[in-house]
Amino acid sequence: MEAIIVNIRRYVVGVDGSIPARAAIRWAIERAHDNSADLTLVHVADDQWGAIGSVLVDEHNQGAMQLLADEVAYAGSLGSDVTIHADLRFGSPMMELSSYSEPSTMLVVGTHKTGVHYDRPFGSRSLQLANLATGPVAIIPGTAPSVRRGVVVGVDDTPAGRAAIALAADWAHEHHCDLTAVRSTVANATPSAFEVKSNVGRLESTTRHDEAQAILKAAVGYAKDRQPGIVVQSRIAELPPGVSLNEFARHAGLLVIGDSRRAQAQFGSLGAVAYDVLLNLTSPTIVVHTPAGDRAPQAETHDAHALR
Repeated sequence: MEAIIVNIRRYVVGVDGSIPARAAIRWAIERAHDNSADLTLVHVADDQWGAIGSVLVDEHNQGAMQLLADEVAYAGSLGSDVTIHADLRFGSPMMELSSYSEPSTMLVVGTHKTGVHYDRPFGSRSLQLANLATGPVAIIPGTAPSVRRGVVVGVDDTPAGRAAIALAADWAHEHHCDLTAVRSTVANATPSAFEVKSNVGRLESTTRHDEAQAILKAAVGYAKDRQPGIVVQSRIAELPPGVSLNEFARHAGLLVIGDSRRAQAQFGSLGAVAYDVLLNLTSPTIVVHTPAGDRAPQAETHDAHALR
């Protein structure tokens, strides 16, 4: 089934007073202005405070309300004509934020997780949100180069992958910039020295390269059919997919990835490449989920190693 991208009608930003959250506000308010969309700032106060005395609970709630008011004031100071809504909630932050998720809503959060941390098993709230959401999720680094240009998209031949290409093509058209489609020849890990030197390793490498070329050719054609006026470049990478995407996107305005490479991605299941990208991201990144009509029904598996 062909992926269809619904126009984003609302941006919902999770705010907590941090520098990354402020970066997320700036990113979202610019997008909302360009798309004539609504903007909602959401602060989620931890409901575990209910286990303490009522006086401290009241102080905590007042502090949460003041924080949200401060973030609304900050957003208003940016000089945009976007209408800003505010919502204070109590509970688990990512669970509450995910409740806003739908195809026409972009969830936006900031992150401080930038740089090179490959293979380090620490967690990230952006991973939780991307797992829980059903619509697109944007993760914005707290710090970024002063000049960014272009869109990078991770390419595969699944519904989520086609949805990512469609969104990336639309973004390139809207922002008058080039689109770079990237496909790695590496599966989940770098081949061993023995595999590379052996005839079997060389044969597998050639097969993967040919496969990557074919998938990229189809992706470029799909992007150009969708947005005929954009410039699309294709790149074959010989590093692991997550590493390759973050390297290509280091100075890009946006990286777009699908949630998984499964033929029928499952709800609440983020693939290994998406995990790697989000834990080590170098640029504003949007995770696109499989269109609802292509999702496997009532799936509950959370397999982080299902990408090939």
